[in-house]
Amino acid sequence: MQRYLLIIFTFIVTILTAMNLGYAQQSVQSLPANLTQITAVEGITEYQMPNGLKVLSLPDDSLDTVTVNIVYLVGSRDEGYGEAGMAHLLEHLLFKGTERHPDIKNEFTKRGARWNGTTSYDRTNYYEILTASAENLDWAIALEADRMINSRIAKADLDSEMTVVRNEFEAGENNPFSVLSERMAATAFVWHNYGRAIIGSRSDIENVPIERLQDFYRHYYQPDNAVLVVAGKFDEAAALNSISKHFGAIPHPKRQLRKTYTIEPTQDGERKVTLRRVGDTNCSNALSYSGCLTS
Repeated sequence: MQRYLLIIFTFIVTILTAMNLGYAQQSVQSLPANLTQITAVEGITEYQMPNGLKVLSLPDDSLDTVTVNIVYLVGSRDEGYGEAGMAHLLEHLLFKGTERHPDIKNEFTKRGARWNGTTSYDRTNYYEILTASAENLDWAIALEADRMINSRIAKADLDSEMTVVRNEFEAGENNPFSVLSERMAATAFVWHNYGRAIIGSRSDIENVPIERLQDFYRHYYQPDNAVLVVAGKFDEAAALNSISKHFGAIPHPKRQLRKTYTIEPTQDGERKVTLRRVGDTNCSNALSYSGCLTS
């Protein structure tokens, strides 16, 4: 009796294994030719393209929106001498348009999208949140693929946007918490770019040559240095076909990515920050830090 039960159990396991293998093969075969599934964890699936682009898919039918977010693995830590603030400047310029999308902000508005871009030490990202539909998703993916390599990084746009960035810089200089944070970072990191403000310096913001900004864009804004995230309510197969179509046409860059190699030396003693500025803000309110500078 035990022998027969073992035979039946083995048979069932064999059938289930074959079914699972068949499902896995079917799933892989249904993918576009230029997309390879890497792994899947808790509803998040990672894919890879031959040009180096990584794709994360997070379907969630409980939502009524879809989000397309592209993250470039470049930030202020990658800036060279005279380039402080260039990564953030470039973030602004990518909203100035391409030949195919000459007025990106207006296109966002017409589609009722929520959108923005942010810059940090190690990454820059751009996202748009739209009403869930196949048309909106394909449009957003096509837009991000287009401005990855075709953005208009022009001198006229730099001149106009530089004043906007300079206003952001001056707002930070008038914010006590921002100033103190900047001084503390500069003291904590002596050599590494983590010690510099992401917004950059006034002189570099005002004087960076357009050619250096264009070179920065061409070098880092490439598929092998980016992660595309699609999340929300969408048909995954349709999304992958759209990604395959629009991003698959971008070749793998021939250049080698420049890597930062500066290593912050071991701290050899206590460091202190003391910041004093004239101010008239009452610091008695413990819930507010504005205007309250400490060491």
